[in-house]
Amino acid sequence: MGVISSHYDEVGKKSEVACWRYEHDKEMWLITRKSGHREYYAKESQLESWTKTDLKSLLCAPYYDPELNQRGRGWAFHSRLEREVKTNFATMKTAEPTVKRNPGVRGPHTKRTIKSFERGILKNFKFWAYDPKIAEVVIVPEDQSIRIPNSYDLMSFHEEDVLILTNHQIRTNEKYEECAKAWTSVAANILTHHLFAPDQEQGGPQV
Repeated sequence: MGVISSHYDEVGKKSEVACWRYEHDKEMWLITRKSGHREYYAKESQLESWTKTDLKSLLCAPYYDPELNQRGRGWAFHSRLEREVKTNFATMKTAEPTVKRNPGVRGPHTKRTIKSFERGILKNFKFWAYDPKIAEVVIVPEDQSIRIPNSYDLMSFHEEDVLILTNHQIRTNEKYEECAKAWTSVAANILTHHLFAPDQEQGGPQV
C-alpha cells in the first residue's frame, strides 16, 4: 500500500479521478485514477492541499462510504469540500499548479482555449458520444462539434446545457459503456454541486 506523504498533488502528472472512498478499517481515503492507479491519503491536509481545479474534479467523481448515516470522518471531509467549492475555497488553502495543464476545451469555431461556453450553446443539441480511441467526448449541437478532453471540462457549460447532457444518453460502443457512464456521472455531479459555469461568465466564451 502506498501512502501519499506529499501534501501536494502534481497537476498534470496523474490521470483523472475515477472514484474515491473512505476506508474505515484503514482510516484512509482511497482514490482510484482512471489509469487504474490507486492512492491512499491518511490526512485531510494531504487532500486539502490539492489545487482548486483538482479538488473540483475530485468532488465530481463518485464517492463511496459505507457509513449510511453520512457521519464520520469521510463524510465530514466530503461535506466540507462541498462547502469550499461553493465559496471558491474561502477557508481552504489550496496548492498552486506545479506543471502546465492540459490545453483544455477549445471553441467549436476557433482554436483558442476558452474558460466557458456561451449560455445555451446546446439548445439545438443533437447527440454526444464517447470516443474510445482518444478517451474524449464529442458533443454535437447543430452543425458543429465540441471535443471535451477531460470530464471536469464539462464545468465549462452553463446549468441548462449540463442539464441537456444529463437528459440524453451518451453514445458509445457497447464495450466502452462503463467509460461513457463515468462522463454522465460527472455531469450529474456538476448539477448536484452547482459546479457549472457561473452567471457572471454569461455573454460568450472567455479566452
